[in-house]
Amino acid sequence: MERLNQANEAIYHALEKLLEISKDDSMTDQQRKAIYDVIDDIEETRHALYELKNEMRTQQS
Repeated sequence: MERLNQANEAIYHALEKLLEISKDDSMTDQQRKAIYDVIDDIEETRHALYELKNEMRTQQS
């Protein structure tokens, strides 16, 4: 379970960095859209990890 928490934390930090990068004024709209698409994919992965963690908790009980 600790590994899932570590993975979730790493994903969260990656999302924060991408959001920070997306605010760069020199970035084109196309580049910004590409970053937002990646952010969406990462958020889906984070949600899947959350669901996996809940399933593991249910199985342990």
